[in-house]
Amino acid sequence: MDKIRVGIIGCGMIANSAHFPALNMLRDEGILEVVGVADIREEAARETAIRHNVKNYYTDPQKLLDELHPDFVAVCTPNVHHKEWTIKALKSGANVACEKPMAVSVADAKEMWDTAKQCNKMLFPCQCMRWRNYMQHTKKMVDAGEIGDVYFSDIEFIRRYGIPTWGMFHMKEHNFGGPFCDLGVHLIDSLLWITGSPKVVSVSGNTYRKVEEATEGNVHLSIAESGAYTGTFTPREYKKEEFNVEEFATGFMRLDNGMSVNFKFSWAINLPTTNLDMVICGDKGGISVNNEMLYKNVGNYQAETKLKWFDNGEYKGVPFEQHRYMYRNIIGALKGEEEYLVTESQNMEVTKIIEGFYKSADTGKEVRFDD
Repeated sequence: MDKIRVGIIGCGMIANSAHFPALNMLRDEGILEVVGVADIREEAARETAIRHNVKNYYTDPQKLLDELHPDFVAVCTPNVHHKEWTIKALKSGANVACEKPMAVSVADAKEMWDTAKQCNKMLFPCQCMRWRNYMQHTKKMVDAGEIGDVYFSDIEFIRRYGIPTWGMFHMKEHNFGGPFCDLGVHLIDSLLWITGSPKVVSVSGNTYRKVEEATEGNVHLSIAESGAYTGTFTPREYKKEEFNVEEFATGFMRLDNGMSVNFKFSWAINLPTTNLDMVICGDKGGISVNNEMLYKNVGNYQAETKLKWFDNGEYKGVPFEQHRYMYRNIIGALKGEEEYLVTESQNMEVTKIIEGFYKSADTGKEVRFDD
């Protein structure tokens, strides 16, 4: 395969901290070259190009597509703009990796997948949490039957005060939602994948924006605790009055395999920061992913086993290492040597949950998918 010519649309934190390190690794191996970047903020596009030694930068992504004709495009824009630039990139002749959530409505996701098929191109949703070491180990244990038939899960991603203040995360017109879209989709996607890709039957949820208003934005923030683990580059000025998405999302799902799922995801709440936690319970045992614990009965006795999930991966300890594994999988899929880990049907199910959750929060009613 010839060297892949890559274009990046969106030059914010995730492009600079996650995508570029992975792409630069592949560039150094002679697999690809990044031929251009684009961002509506010229300073972000220019400084990203300089930082990563990219020759061309644009403030109009369409000009990047028209002038450079990349073979592959990574769409790293705010959520609301994923559909537009994914479809335009596909139609320009590029295979596309789109950041999560790929879409926020089932209709949009279907149009994106249909376009990829019509253009005979590959579409890669960046649900990168699946490549995390602890998710891989949990999947293997569940698949091996260690906890039996799964029937309950409790998932959470809690930041006590970790509101992203460097981009458009907090603006509904650009990002659609808050921590449910930012954090929740990671755990929901990973949970469904780990438990055999069940279908959602119903979802009920609530959203809140209380703490940011009560504190009047005067609480000291940690950039790392708000998701920018390696810092931010050319951040957009944060304005509190623009904040119009939720800071806390909570709810409940029923799945068609009989599972019940509680969830809560926070940028700001008066609880301890726990970051990611996932508990999965079956009739033979339970797993706490965050605590690396297995709960099972041994003979007549209750037992708790501390698991040792060694990370022997190539990118252990590297920030956003999951994107490196993801891009390895993408290259393998482009070569026809392996299947991509995230399938269309799995992606559509997560999108259905996103749409259902916000509809439930808006209406105050449970949303059922068999009606």
